[in-house]
Amino acid sequence: MPSYVGEKQEILVRLRKMEGQLKGIQRMVAGEKYCVDVLNQLSSVLAATRKVAGIILQSHIQGCVRDALERGDRSDELVNELVTVVERFTRR
Repeated sequence: MPSYVGEKQEILVRLRKMEGQLKGIQRMVAGEKYCVDVLNQLSSVLAATRKVAGIILQSHIQGCVRDALERGDRSDELVNELVTVVERFTRR
């Protein structure tokens, strides 16, 4: 079971809001709205995506990673996987 299940409802609410924002952006582009207005909305979606990723990453570290390390399961593999994921989300 994934460690984010405790935050599942919060994550789903955020994802649904992002879905609505993306549909709104599609309408803006179809309606040829001003570039800066579209970019502002895209910025909001990016920030929301980072927030959801942060929630899931924190849950993963506090749940899956901690549990595996306490059991001694695949610790090197797990740490490498975590470093890769953190690097992916901290690149700009």
